[in-house]
Amino acid sequence: MRAERRPRPGLERHVESLWAARGGDELPLLPDAAVELVWSGTGLFVRGADTRPFAVGSFPERTFVVLRFRPGAAAAVIGLWGRELADARVGVGELWGRDEMERLESLLAAAASPERAARILEHAVAARLAEPDAAVEAAVAMLRSPRTRTASVAGRLGLSERQLRRRCVARLGYGPKTLDRILRFQRFRALAPSGRGLAELAAAAGYADQAHLTRECVLLGGSTPSAFASETFKTGLTRAA
Repeated sequence: MRAERRPRPGLERHVESLWAARGGDELPLLPDAAVELVWSGTGLFVRGADTRPFAVGSFPERTFVVLRFRPGAAAAVIGLWGRELADARVGVGELWGRDEMERLESLLAAAASPERAARILEHAVAARLAEPDAAVEAAVAMLRSPRTRTASVAGRLGLSERQLRRRCVARLGYGPKTLDRILRFQRFRALAPSGRGLAELAAAAGYADQAHLTRECVLLGGSTPSAFASETFKTGLTRAA
């Protein structure tokens, strides 16, 4: 299996990617607006949209297989809504029933390769597809730009701020302001290894100033901007080829 691949045709609007990973050092998963369906090698569960760092145990003997949903697309598929999504770790048996969980886990345990396991996850999701909320999709797309102000998004979509917040919470687990913070943090993470100064990185990612960047890195990432910029802060999962 490749380290990461795009979803099969027909799933592109709902699924961002699929990937396999070997368990690594005990380092945190960081907020990234993602909801993921995860086969751990022993169980199938949903990782909700994190709003804080979560520690990952060290499981070097295991290969994880992960289906990553596009922001806002998971709720209707998995049956987990609203604030239940935020920071959640939920077994599939609680969402799709014990019989379905046991059926899928049996298939996954018997899969001859991570790629075969990934196809099983795709099939399970394809059987449950539901229309994403177009307004939430559009809000996510707008807020990926550092030039977009959160307060302008609802009006551009023809909604009140309360309406947009309600729809974002239902599909993401949190409102537009939290989404904006997480996407801005991810922009900084992508830029951090570039060697630029922290003040320049803060401006490029969309922070008000370097102090703002520092506060958000500690709150969302559990570390300082310097740690990210020096590439000393890595994920606890090593992507498998």
